[in-house]
Amino acid sequence: MRPLLLVFALTATTLSAQDWRGQLEMVENDLRTHHYGHARKWSIKLINSMTDHLGTGPDATYTLALTVAYRAMAEQGLKKPEEADWYWHVATNLYPKLADTDFTSLGEVGEWFAAKKRIDKIPGDLPSAIVVRRIEPKCPLSAIQGAYYQPVTIGALISDGVARAPRLVSPSAAPTLVYAAFESLKQWQFEGSGKYEVTVNFAPPAQ
Repeated sequence: MRPLLLVFALTATTLSAQDWRGQLEMVENDLRTHHYGHARKWSIKLINSMTDHLGTGPDATYTLALTVAYRAMAEQGLKKPEEADWYWHVATNLYPKLADTDFTSLGEVGEWFAAKKRIDKIPGDLPSAIVVRRIEPKCPLSAIQGAYYQPVTIGALISDGVARAPRLVSPSAAPTLVYAAFESLKQWQFEGSGKYEVTVNFAPPAQ
């Protein structure tokens, strides 16, 4: 069976992108052969590299979303359900069609990913949660080098002071900004439970 990744178009206009292709194939094989620790390690490395070098648009969004999906599956294989669920939501919010992608060739973690099939809705009648600790997101190097800055609105369910089931409220062509916003929100602390929505305004670094 040919690698799942190659079913889709992955542009390789830079040396970094060419490296990503081979590394994604490696991570995919790790998932298929149950080497989840290695898959997690390399998916994180790939995500970090992409946030430094990835551009904007549908191809960039798909590439980052697929890599985040692989991290979600690696976390599930390592029996870390909360981490797996978080990154499943990030991946499918970045690129919703991933929720309908057949990952079953990757075994039990691929079956888990495919079985979720939905993005949790946040009930409108939940109270708004209060932030008690906020971590400001760092603007990705890719956005600084490409000089693209735009607001990103995200939300989440808050359970026992922790953000869960993140969702993208405002569409964006800049996947690295969306990912940076989600990673920041993941570290915030809240009072109690409820819902939360925030607009992150990315701006050029101060001179």
